[in-house]
Amino acid sequence: MSEKSSSRLASNLEQLVSRMENIHFQRGSEMDQVSGVLGNMDKLVDVLARIELQRQSEQQLNEKLDRLSKIMERVSEETVPTRDDDVAVEQTLRKIIKGVKVTGKVMDIIAGSLGAMFDTISTTVKQPDRQNLTRSNNKEIDLASVLAPVGALLQGFLGVASEQSDSSSKSSQSKTSKPEDIAD
Repeated sequence: MSEKSSSRLASNLEQLVSRMENIHFQRGSEMDQVSGVLGNMDKLVDVLARIELQRQSEQQLNEKLDRLSKIMERVSEETVPTRDDDVAVEQTLRKIIKGVKVTGKVMDIIAGSLGAMFDTISTTVKQPDRQNLTRSNNKEIDLASVLAPVGALLQGFLGVASEQSDSSSKSSQSKTSKPEDIAD
């Protein structure tokens, strides 16, 4: 019996050792699974933190966009153009166009007059008969005496141009704007 009891004891000890090894193996595999789960939970926490930061950033951006849209609405309400503003701009443009036209006409007259004067002077200088008549006392042409009428002519044109621009501005203030004024 003692043999039977010792063999039973040995088999019980072997079973106990194998159970302990199985329990230890199961605990080890469970610990590996838990550590894997903990690693995945850490990753999940990081992802959730990034999502929360992104949500906060989006919320701040939405708040800024709301403030910007409110400001834009206030600005657009304040600067709604009225018909009077359109008329004032149109009148200003018409005045500028008339001023440019008058200036162009004056410049055309001055250029034509200067061209005619220089043609006359050059033909006078080139003709030998006339050169002797004008150079009886002097051997050179007196350009100051030639340019004096040009200066007087220019001053006269400037006076006429300023009178025209004054009268056109007075008449444009008294008249209402018409589309055919631009074509003039």
